[in-house]
Amino acid sequence: MRNIVVAFMVLFFASCSTTYPSITEYRIDTEIQTAQSLKSSCQKSSLTVAQVFVKSSLMSKKMKYVVGKYKEFAYNRSEWAENPNRAISDAIVKALQSANIFQTVDNHKSFSRSDYTLESRVDDFSQYYSEDEKESFVKIAITFSLIDNKTAKIIASKHISKEKKTQRANAQSGVVALNELLGESLDEMIQWISGSCK
Repeated sequence: MRNIVVAFMVLFFASCSTTYPSITEYRIDTEIQTAQSLKSSCQKSSLTVAQVFVKSSLMSKKMKYVVGKYKEFAYNRSEWAENPNRAISDAIVKALQSANIFQTVDNHKSFSRSDYTLESRVDDFSQYYSEDEKESFVKIAITFSLIDNKTAKIIASKHISKEKKTQRANAQSGVVALNELLGESLDEMIQWISGSCK
């Protein structure tokens, strides 16, 4: 009788436990190629990088992808380690600080006054699959606006849009390609902004 009760308890607790698949978290971590010796008209100026404007799907850690023209899904075993909105904002600050084209670069949380503010709007930061899901590519589209804080007017703007085919049709290849495109876009942004101060 005791063996029957033990067996029943084991089966009961085994049926109550649920096994969830492991989730892989991916980071946004770009490499910047811009030369440190870049000459800049902004050298004596300070810059605040505003929080990036994004669509709502980039405000969470869920990693989404598009199939065909209209269908959008979320990966169930892959997600961002940090929501792309915050991660892209941090990447922009880090890129500008390492480029040394401004005297100081601070993020939007800083209370210091600056000469300029850089606003960014991310229109696309996604992985796209073909209808049969055998091939994929990524797309990134960002618009940068440099604002003179004395006049509160936009003095320069730049739209950057890039696409890249992934090595494989999976989440990891999509993340690698998105990081590469973001790095290229930030390099282009640095080249543009270095001559935009007045």
